[in-house]
Amino acid sequence: MEYRAGFVALVGRPNVGKSTLLNSLLGRKIAIATKKPQTTRNRIVGVLHRPGAQVVLVDTPGLHQPRHKLGERMNSAARVSAKDADLVWHIADVSRPPNAEDHAVAAFCRQLAIPTWIILNKADLVSRVKDRWGPYRTLMDYRNYFVVSAAQKTGLDPLIEATIAAMPIGSPYYPEDMVTDQSEDFYVGEVIREQVLESTREEIPYSVAVIVDERTARRPDLTYIRATVLVERDGQKAILIGAGGRMLKDIGQRARMQLQEYYGHQVYLDLWVKTRERWRNQDGWLRRLGYGVSEH
Repeated sequence: MEYRAGFVALVGRPNVGKSTLLNSLLGRKIAIATKKPQTTRNRIVGVLHRPGAQVVLVDTPGLHQPRHKLGERMNSAARVSAKDADLVWHIADVSRPPNAEDHAVAAFCRQLAIPTWIILNKADLVSRVKDRWGPYRTLMDYRNYFVVSAAQKTGLDPLIEATIAAMPIGSPYYPEDMVTDQSEDFYVGEVIREQVLESTREEIPYSVAVIVDERTARRPDLTYIRATVLVERDGQKAILIGAGGRMLKDIGQRARMQLQEYYGHQVYLDLWVKTRERWRNQDGWLRRLGYGVSEH
């Protein structure tokens, strides 16, 4: 049997379950997922290993109408990842009819000379998927379609089997024991940001970035992590810290629990909050934070 290996780009509007689908397919959490749109800001690579095959799944930020340079970089990351793929999955929320952003994603996919499938996610939220399929069928001429529930892990096996069959014949791109290419600091920062997203409302979740300043093994059974949470206004900083530091303490405790599960031992998490006005529109800060994808 000839070995198959290739790249699959997961594209779609925000909040359709791309990251949840990635985690479910891999059987472990490598991408944060919340109910808030635009949770994913970076290209996240997950490597799916099967006998005789390797599928490199590339989770991308949701394509949306940007309101700042960060949004432009997020859209660029999604478009670049799709252009480099062997197959594109257009992920859609089948529990809702297609909106303007779904149409924009389909228009982008039509421009690619790459096979595109539509993946109708969140099937667990509807009783009759067939009644919802019609409007999505008209978006473009998809090569294939699948109905899945990433949250319930249903419909995934047929999707994986068909995807492997569609991959080019070739050698693996990553070692067999590699599940993602993201750095440890990146994952730590994302876990912290996830808890900020879960704890805050309105503009604050979208104004936050995390920098891991230090990560040190103090003992074999203890990792020390110091991280800075950036916001854009002093008012946001006050809300994030909370009365008597209660909000920040709660965020830190929940992030620490996840990190202790990740490391398998005790974690001391030291969180600080700093204001950096309009960082989402400053090229220097965007580069420092890893949002530097260019389409050129």
